[in-house]
Formats: sequence, structure tokens, C-alpha cells
Amino acid sequence: MVINDNLPTGLTTTDGQKAVKIAVGNLAQGQSRKFMINAKASATGSFNNTASATGDGGLSASAAATTVVKQPVLTIAKTAPAKRFVGRPIPYSITVSNKGDGVAKGVTVVDPVPNGTRFAKAGEGGQFANGAITWKLGDLAPGQSRTLSAVVIGTSIAKVVNTARVDAYCAPQAVASAPTEIAGIPAILLEVVDETDPIEVGATVVYMIRVTNQGSKAGTNIKIVASLEDQAQYVSATGVTKHTVAGKIVSFAPLPSLAPKAQAVWRLTVKAVGEGDVRFGVKMTSDDIGRPVEETEATNFYQ
Repeated sequence: MVINDNLPTGLTTTDGQKAVKIAVGNLAQGQSRKFMINAKASATGSFNNTASATGDGGLSASAAATTVVKQPVLTIAKTAPAKRFVGRPIPYSITVSNKGDGVAKGVTVVDPVPNGTRFAKAGEGGQFANGAITWKLGDLAPGQSRTLSAVVIGTSIAKVVNTARVDAYCAPQAVASAPTEIAGIPAILLEVVDETDPIEVGATVVYMIRVTNQGSKAGTNIKIVASLEDQAQYVSATGVTKHTVAGKIVSFAPLPSLAPKAQAVWRLTVKAVGEGDVRFGVKMTSDDIGRPVEETEATNFYQ
């Protein structure tokens, strides 16, 4: 007895054969034997497989079996804001769908946290470990979708690309990416303080002008201009840049750059030449602000 099985198009044995021939040998009356063929499909669909058995004396028989092959097909989409500033949250939305005709079993989504960011939180049961967020979603039926969320914090100026992947049993892996530009911004704080108050006419007072970059990017071309009222007379000035005096206006040369978290200080000494509630005014400009920042400091000059 010999069994011949010509597999239908789309099916092969696990070692790549399209036809199987099995030498059975002799079968006694009432005897039966079972043989197993392990096959794999290259596509989905309905496959009709017919096997035939022949023996000496013109004996023959055939039988057919139909197998329907289905497959889960996973897709993944990821969205993120195009731009965020250092220190601000970056929210991600991830949607996983089964576009196939078979159940996706053991669906797992893995989302590594990109360099230049740190993990903040994950929704829908996501767990963070070893630099990545993982969601174990179980089974996903054909046509079913799940939307997941995560938030990271930008820690440095960079363009980061976040890539998530989804896997399931018998489903090809799918990946999706979303880029975000993490930008820096200078946040320049201007402070003006008199070191003594009140001041007797004829005495001097020192005004401290302090500029602090509270942001994440260097500030550039920071310029300080101080103005005196009639009761105040310029005496001297010091600071990180040189200055010029024109009447009641003291102008300091622009500071080319002020690094994040750094400070710059100027001091201006004036003499009280008249009494009154006197105002010391400072105007600051830079490349990074659209209009001047102005501060005043009140000092009581008394006789």
C-alpha cells in the first residue's frame, strides 16, 4: 500500500515539500494505520486536501479534508505632539487593531521610552520597567481595536522619535513611530534692588540689577538700560559688561549669552541730590523676548 498526497496550492509540509508519498506496506484484513503530515499555509483561505491510497491488484481509495486558514493581522498607529519644551509632558496615543480574520492571541505592546525623555505615567494598565512600557492586552478579536496612552517628560533639547511595537501569536509584528521636537526656551528674570533705603540727601545708594535665566536654553544679547530721575546723580557702575552714560541714562553693553540657570549682575551707584520718593528704572531687551521687560525700584531720598 502507498499513500500519495499532493498538497493544494498554498500548503506545504513544514520542510517545504508540496507532495507526500508514504510507503505503508501490507495491511492485513481489519488492520489500519495512521500517518500524520505537518503542513503550513502561506496564505489565508479554504484549502481542500485529497489523499489517495493504492495497493496491488488495482485497489484504490481516496479521502478529502477541508481546512480554513485564518490569520490575525495587527496594525498600530501612534500620535504625539510635534513640539514640546524641555520639562513639559509629551502625551502619546497608541491604537492597536486586528485587521485580520483570526483572533490575535496574547497581544503585547512594547513602547521603549526614547532618549531625551523620562517616563511619567501610562494608562490602561501599562507597566514601566527596564526603560520600556509594556501592555499585555490578551486576545484581540477580528475588527477589534484598543487605544493606549502614555506620558513622558522631555529632559533635553533634541528631536526624539518614539517607536512602539505590537506582537501576538501567529501575527506579524507591527511598529509605529511618532517624532517630537523638544525645544528649549530662555526664561529671563529681571530683578532690581536698592541695597539701602531710605537715603539721606548727599549720600549714595547702590542698585543691584540681576538677570537670571530660569529656562532651558541660553538667552542671547541681553541688554540693560537704567534711567535716573532728577533727584539721582550717576556716580559709578560695574558689572559683567561695560557701560556708557548719557545724561540720566546708563546703558550697559549687551551680554552675548546667558546659560540656563546662570545669573548676571550689574551694580550702579548713584548719589541722592534731592529729596523725594525716587524711582530707579531698568529696561531689559534680548533676542528672545518680543518687547522690553521693565522694572522700577523705589527709594526714599530724605533731607
